[in-house]
Amino acid sequence: MLIDRPTIDLAILTRTADDLHPQVEDAIQRQQHVDLRIHRVVGTPRPSDRSRIETIVRARNQAVRQTTGDWLMFLDDDVVLKSDCIARLHYALTCRPDFGAFAADYLGDCGHRRPSRHIAMGATLFRTAFLPRDPFRCEQNKCECLCRCLDMRRSGTRIEYLPGAKATHLNKNAVVRTTGQTPAADAASSGQSHSASAKILVAFNRRDVRAFRDQFLRTLRASGNRQEVIVVGYGLYPGENRMLCGLPGVTVIRRTQNGQLPPVRRLHDFGDIVEQLPPQTPVAWWDASDVLFQGRLDPLWQLTQDHPNQLLAVREPTRYPQNPAVENWCLSIHDPQKREQAFSLLTSNPYLNSGFGAGTASALLQYFRTANRLKHSRDLLGSTDWGDQTALNLYCHQDRSRWQEVSPTWNFCVHDRPRGSVRVTSDGRVQSSEAGSICAVHGNAKSLRKLALRP
Repeated sequence: MLIDRPTIDLAILTRTADDLHPQVEDAIQRQQHVDLRIHRVVGTPRPSDRSRIETIVRARNQAVRQTTGDWLMFLDDDVVLKSDCIARLHYALTCRPDFGAFAADYLGDCGHRRPSRHIAMGATLFRTAFLPRDPFRCEQNKCECLCRCLDMRRSGTRIEYLPGAKATHLNKNAVVRTTGQTPAADAASSGQSHSASAKILVAFNRRDVRAFRDQFLRTLRASGNRQEVIVVGYGLYPGENRMLCGLPGVTVIRRTQNGQLPPVRRLHDFGDIVEQLPPQTPVAWWDASDVLFQGRLDPLWQLTQDHPNQLLAVREPTRYPQNPAVENWCLSIHDPQKREQAFSLLTSNPYLNSGFGAGTASALLQYFRTANRLKHSRDLLGSTDWGDQTALNLYCHQDRSRWQEVSPTWNFCVHDRPRGSVRVTSDGRVQSSEAGSICAVHGNAKSLRKLALRP
């Protein structure tokens, strides 16, 4: 199949000039059927850089200018290639002249039913003929990888993951680097943000397994977010559990069914999870079945550190009396005194959506424990609220110091928006005249289907 050995320029992007991790170095040496010209490109930050992405953009463009061959392979210094990875990428490009690049899916971005909008560039082979002098750029809430994909596709050139090309991403929490530092010290020395230690929590039953994999996780990774996702799965079949455990960056905690719905059970189970984390760990949860991501979460993780003792929450577009759930869920409480207290609090304050919340592990531990007690006490006994919405609102409005309202960009509820205020752009992004850049779109009350974003 591969008679001639092509020469590939391999641009290895690193933060420092230190030796590569042994696994990365060994994988490079084992590449079959290709000759490699190796270029080491160190992404050195400048004071004018507004983010780490701008540093990466400059490093990638430097690599493009340094190479003179027909093929340029980008490799991040924490990606381990299978021995035939580059050869497979090259062969695919020679067979498909309409493609300008193929990539190995080392992060699990690849969709199961549609092409990937975002292609991670940590293991990507380009035809250099399709790369201008400075092909990489970035925009607000769009990393250099996504911008390169969009630019190529606008020009009529295709880019996609190649299923047969294999690579893996090093688990930085488990690796001691060649500098001899511990992972924590290494992360600090390289200036990594709070994003590296942040955790994302989701809880669902069998009904939402596919929605989590194909929509939630896929758009999360495609938007450049690499945080560990901790899944609490209720009543999953063994095959579903194995599939989820095989997804990169996903940890699965399996629980049996007990008749309670996930929005209720997660109050207890999420509490057990955050109790095991360092107190300042940034943590967020979202509903699993009707959320898609459009941007990076880095500013959210910083907000958790700016408000270390508070739950971060987002209000819904409507409140009482326009939102009938407030009245229905409060007035069904059995205890007359508790009913009156809940109704008074929820009708005189912003109505918060429980499909999202964020904070430090210590702040969320206080919330989960208190909300779980409220949900199973006289405060809410008899309420027709089948989830945790009323418990979250009571927790926050009983003590204003417990919570901090944050921008709806972190949980933009589509339902109950004025007609025409939400639209889908030609590149598939949800936009609204009522908000700026939207990071997380929440299709509560099946509103994503109204936008034709789900079958």
